Amino acid sequence: MNKIITLVFVVFSTCLSAQDEVAKGILDKLSATTKSYSNITVGFDFTFENTNLKIDERQSGNLIIEGENFLLEMDEQIIINDGETQWIYLTDMNEVQIIKHDPKDEMMNPKHLFTIYEKGYKYKYVGATAENRRRLHIIDLFPKESDAFMKVTLAVDAAKNQLHKITMHDKNGGTYTYLITEFSSNTTVKPFTFNPGDYPGVEVIDLR
Repeated sequence: MNKIITLVFVVFSTCLSAQDEVAKGILDKLSATTKSYSNITVGFDFTFENTNLKIDERQSGNLIIEGENFLLEMDEQIIINDGETQWIYLTDMNEVQIIKHDPKDEMMNPKHLFTIYEKGYKYKYVGATAENRRRLHIIDLFPKESDAFMKVTLAVDAAKNQLHKITMHDKNGGTYTYLITEFSSNTTVKPFTFNPGDYPGVEVIDLR
């Protein structure tokens, strides 16, 4: 009996190890592909759901990333970061807040979404699925230490080695989903700066 239990444990451990290796291979390719771009531009749909609190919020947005610089446009705000300064423009108030860029605050940089798997997480290959004739690898990430998110699920385009969807589960039952609807790379982008002249009457609040 003990030999049977030991054999089952060995087989189970071998399967888990194989899953880890598959996940690692996919994430390594994803990382290499992402780092090969000088910049990326994506359109995305964002959803926040919490059934316990009866929350179902949906927005669309556009994001440009080049190195540490980024420009994020969503329904009611524009966030621009040039690596030193960050501008947060609130469209409904015609107000811009200026703060110093904090390189340690990864959660304030959307680039973190595209590299979240590179450190601090264990990974598990869940399997492959098809969506609109697109083959996707599904990988679950689990934080090695206590984190705001209990689990992060990545859907990776198998043919393009590109991120297709990110789903983040917090400890309070909330689910944050980013679905990439458009993707382009190595394009010509405008300077990452906020020009008050483009927003007549804008109120500037400098918090630096």
